[in-house]
Amino acid sequence: MANIIIVLILAALVGYGIYSYVHHLTRGGGCCGERDAAAKKVKVEDHNKAHYHHTLVMGVDGMTCQNCQRHVENALNVMPGTWAAVDLAAQNVTILTKDEADEDAIRQAIRDAGYLPLRTTSKV
Repeated sequence: MANIIIVLILAALVGYGIYSYVHHLTRGGGCCGERDAAAKKVKVEDHNKAHYHHTLVMGVDGMTCQNCQRHVENALNVMPGTWAAVDLAAQNVTILTKDEADEDAIRQAIRDAGYLPLRTTSKV
């Protein structure tokens, strides 16, 4: 049983290493700011936090600068009924939603932006 756990842990580490390597190759050293112009901020239409009844906090790997932060926020803020704010120091994103959060869609949006969604640390 212990051998199976060790093999699974090693497989996860290898998978993460491959992802990181590919991410660094495609993003230019791991930071989108090295090759891309500063991303224009996508603003949510509804700025009243009282209208957002659900909160989800999720870790995100691969963010190294404010441009990375903006890429993740933009990917989520274009989703209807969603307002996202990245905490770069904590390497997570707080997502406010008007309806129950679709975690699969959120994770896919983060992946499509070029980052790795990690575990959900809080869901209210």
